[in-house]
Amino acid sequence: MASPLNSGFLLLKRMGSWKLLSLLVLLGAGVLFSFSTPRKADTELSALKAGFKSPPTQARPKVYWWWLNGYVDKVRLKEELLAIKNAGLGGVDIFEIGLPPASDPNGIIPAGPAYMGNESLDVIEMAIKEAGKLDLEVGLNLASSWNAGGSWVQPKYAAKTLYFSKTPVNGTTAAKVKLPFPTITPDRNGKPRQIEYDASGKPVYREEVAVIALPAGAKNLTDTSTIINVTRYFDPKSEILSWKAPAGDWDVYRYVCSNSGEQLIRPTPNSLGPIIDHFDSTATEMHLMYFIDRLKPRLGDFSKSALKYLYLASYEAKEFTWTSSLPVTFRQLHGYDIYKFIPAIYNPELFDAKTQADFNFDFTKTFSELMINNHYRKSKEICNRYGLKITSEAGGPGHLHHIPVETLKALGSLDIPRGEFWYNRTFFDKDSVVDLIWLVKEIAAASHIYKRGMVEEEAFTSYWDWQEGPADLKVIADRAFCEGMNRLVIHGFPHNPTGFGYPGIAYFAGTHYNDRRAWWPKIRPFNEYLSRISYILQNTDFVADVLYYYGDKVPNLVPPKNTRFSVGPGYDYEIINTEVLIRDLTVDKGELVLPGVGRYKVLTVGNESEMNPEALAKLRVLAQQGAIIVGQKPAGSAGLNRQPQASTQVATAANQLWTTSTFNPKARENGKIYANAKPAQVLAALQVAPDFSYPDQQAGTLDYIHYAKNGNDFYLIRNTTDQWVSHNVSFRQKNKAPELWNPETGEIAPVSIYDQAGNLTRLPLTLPPFGSYFVAFTNEKPGAHYQSVASVNGNPPRIHYTANGFYSLENKSFEVKKGSASQRVEVLSPVTTLTGAWNLTFPKNWGAPDKTTFSKLISWTEAPDKGIRHFSGIAAYDKSFEINQLPKDGRIYLDLGDIAEVAEVWVNDKPMGITWSKPHRFDITDAVKEGENKLKVEVANTWSNRMTGDALTGEKFTNTNIVKANKNLTPWGEVPLKKSGLLGPVTLMKVKIVEP
Repeated sequence: MASPLNSGFLLLKRMGSWKLLSLLVLLGAGVLFSFSTPRKADTELSALKAGFKSPPTQARPKVYWWWLNGYVDKVRLKEELLAIKNAGLGGVDIFEIGLPPASDPNGIIPAGPAYMGNESLDVIEMAIKEAGKLDLEVGLNLASSWNAGGSWVQPKYAAKTLYFSKTPVNGTTAAKVKLPFPTITPDRNGKPRQIEYDASGKPVYREEVAVIALPAGAKNLTDTSTIINVTRYFDPKSEILSWKAPAGDWDVYRYVCSNSGEQLIRPTPNSLGPIIDHFDSTATEMHLMYFIDRLKPRLGDFSKSALKYLYLASYEAKEFTWTSSLPVTFRQLHGYDIYKFIPAIYNPELFDAKTQADFNFDFTKTFSELMINNHYRKSKEICNRYGLKITSEAGGPGHLHHIPVETLKALGSLDIPRGEFWYNRTFFDKDSVVDLIWLVKEIAAASHIYKRGMVEEEAFTSYWDWQEGPADLKVIADRAFCEGMNRLVIHGFPHNPTGFGYPGIAYFAGTHYNDRRAWWPKIRPFNEYLSRISYILQNTDFVADVLYYYGDKVPNLVPPKNTRFSVGPGYDYEIINTEVLIRDLTVDKGELVLPGVGRYKVLTVGNESEMNPEALAKLRVLAQQGAIIVGQKPAGSAGLNRQPQASTQVATAANQLWTTSTFNPKARENGKIYANAKPAQVLAALQVAPDFSYPDQQAGTLDYIHYAKNGNDFYLIRNTTDQWVSHNVSFRQKNKAPELWNPETGEIAPVSIYDQAGNLTRLPLTLPPFGSYFVAFTNEKPGAHYQSVASVNGNPPRIHYTANGFYSLENKSFEVKKGSASQRVEVLSPVTTLTGAWNLTFPKNWGAPDKTTFSKLISWTEAPDKGIRHFSGIAAYDKSFEINQLPKDGRIYLDLGDIAEVAEVWVNDKPMGITWSKPHRFDITDAVKEGENKLKVEVANTWSNRMTGDALTGEKFTNTNIVKANKNLTPWGEVPLKKSGLLGPVTLMKVKIVEP
């Protein structure tokens, strides 16, 4: 039989030259295509591996760089930037801020210069240029504290509200009535408003809005027919209303827009000022251009500087707001005037409940559009024009701070959407289901559907002053990663000028994540861990089976994953809003598609009683094109709308579109939405197995998120418990070899035990307490492997994968299988515990003895010496141990047992590395020798114990403005001592690598 190559030559001989040339071109293109696609995939995988091992700047965590009271020290700024770089961080957000009085009762932090004044700009310029030398990114907060504003904000640009006067009028009285100028009422705290007045005693900024007459005592109205807009009869100069009222008693309201007087929330002492009108594009432009105009002469082309973006903190204004363009925008959006409804803003009983609710819907929708277009999109437009990006916590938390926006749309209008989560603090809704300060899924969804790439999170905000360690922070970071976070902005790094000592000055909230931390010299591996996960999630795409449409309310909170909405164990979901649903969503081969974002099997409509008519129309089109849609049927549409019968029309259309039929994939009704089906039921009917599964999955022991890019799939799996977990886990993957990517070390190991059946790959996976791994599926050629391992009590034994195979962590033997052959894995070699005395060395002048000996390992807090009990910092343990015989075909591991909080290890003066999370284990094979060996372990704890000790003894080893812990509520003397030091048991373990 002729080979394909020989056959090709025979064919060429029979062809003419031009045909030959054409064929060669086609063959060349085909060969090029056949090689380029795999080569491109190989190149991308190589890049992912390289970035995972050594993440670039853009993947590394940033910090809020708190400049407390605006008081800064240029020498220390340079030192801190270098410390930030050396710790493996990627940048800073310069954030000048003041402190509440209780956070600095002794006034130890002086006031610095006015923010953005010349002296302030000198320091900002220096910091940005120094950061650039270190390849660090810089963001700059657009205020001294928050919200946006400052001393440069003139009244016409400052936040506004609505005031009114009320004048009773009777139809029998004269046709000319003087309407008094509204009284400027106190603010929400009963204090005089901080606004400017002119010589007449009236606010400098004032604008007549409307004069509205309504029957005295009117209540429960169903329309506005009895309300009269008499604005055209009013002369603002004379303040005379020339209007003859109809018979009866009337209340005439004069509405005037003026400043609310709302100020920056926590500015530095010399940077007081009003916040801007966030709904006015001219105010936004003025504010951003103030920063740009003052920075540009110093920094030049921003795109060539370290300044990469400007930052708008979450909107937390408290006063009722108004803006000049609101009436015009309201009419453009809803087709009717707002004026007759203004009285209902202050008197919600004026209209019946349905009318009031519909008006409120339209009113909040208007504010949402104003803020998105005039603040967030305007900010992006201006920043992009000058080579900068804008980032903001534009999503809220809406139900906590009453931010008046549709959150996904607001976040999607930015370059970089940002959310937030706290350490060891929750703020649940009234049903105790949704944590209102856990904002991750919302930010991730916005970033995905608007193709923004970055999912930033203000991370580790806390009230636990100096009491947490990296392992504590890891648990919540992993949860956030599994909801979609791909970059941290750690809250925060307090700048410490020279002379403040340790732990130094700090903002009253946050983890105080700076170079004054006791464990800071050993923090880089933790930052590397965060960076590696961030890198993979930044450079791949989120995978989900279900698309969830979350309705059209304002504000519209996206709750944490699997709280208000869940598909079911082993499935994930993406969230979509009205804008993207209508504009982008399509159907291809029965699947829903967001181009450039993802493909989904099912669209779920949220349980909203009312629906946007345009969204309903799009659902009809999608259903007719073959999309599978499930969810509750709406009763109508919200808002008073320009079409009076809109709710009836929506209800009628919904009756035609929704069906109560049971979903059947073989006989499904195209063009119908299934009212009684759940997404998990539909996926089961479609025979779509869970993307990730394991026995007893309902218990929620493991959490996951799935990302993919060009045939490479990455599942981040996290253990949610403080116990070791070993499960046979299944992934919806086929014809790919699994690998274990360890974000703590950057190591990549092939999974040497797995089996593929149908569309599933099954493998045993062991995770330490709160441990996390990537399980990756790539198109690389699979190596030799076992198919299965014998289970123990329904679960596989504990095993650890290495580059060459795996080793056992069990004290019982077990079997692995390859085809019909079995191989016994012997029990773990006996573990040797290092017993006896340990020598300790403490740093001088910190209260503990320079040297001491522990007869056994105990927490420092259990030591008889009070200096050790209260010690905070880094102490060194030294010990000798014997090894009689080195293994010929295995490895030797050192396990420290338990530590608090971070440890660095040397064996025979060779560095083994730093450990900060369990298991605290090192491969010391290449460092040990037969006979006597030296072990050195440096352990760092937190500042909490020394703070408590100083409070109890009156000693002054520490210095800080935080005289009470836990949000200024707990005297340091009442804060319990925290376990510290090397707690053990310290063991040696010999393992044998089992090669497939």
